[in-house]
Amino acid sequence: MCKVVKWLVICIALCFIYFITNYFTYDFTQFDGEKDGKAITSPDGSYSAQVYYQNYGGAAGGVNMFVNVIFHLEDNIERTVYFSDAKGNVRLTWLDGNILSITNYNEFENRNINLIVGKEIYDELGSACSHYKMKKKYICYSSEQSKNGS
Repeated sequence: MCKVVKWLVICIALCFIYFITNYFTYDFTQFDGEKDGKAITSPDGSYSAQVYYQNYGGAAGGVNMFVNVIFHLEDNIERTVYFSDAKGNVRLTWLDGNILSITNYNEFENRNINLIVGKEIYDELGSACSHYKMKKKYICYSSEQSKNGS
């Protein structure tokens, strides 16, 4: 009985450590996907944005879409700034040197947003928005909390 209790305590402690570590070190980064077209460069050349697609769920599944931005002034570090289900009509446009307009919509849903690169991120599910590291570093939006407050 004592051995069972010890193993149970060890398992619970390891799970606790994993969840705490994940909460404080989570990094909103996606790289496992297929590129869509060429990366588009910001007007001032500081950034490039690239759309990626990732299939999930087999024949009855769908397609996730994420946008990575390459920070040319920071040794070409690549960071994910947008994650959502692909809605069908997708387009990236730079509105300014650091404002990226992401269009992602169909006749039923709209996941369009303008993001200030390096300051804002969008995660449709909101999981990135619940982690300490992301809350401290970015303003995070999700399908529940859009940029306009609705």
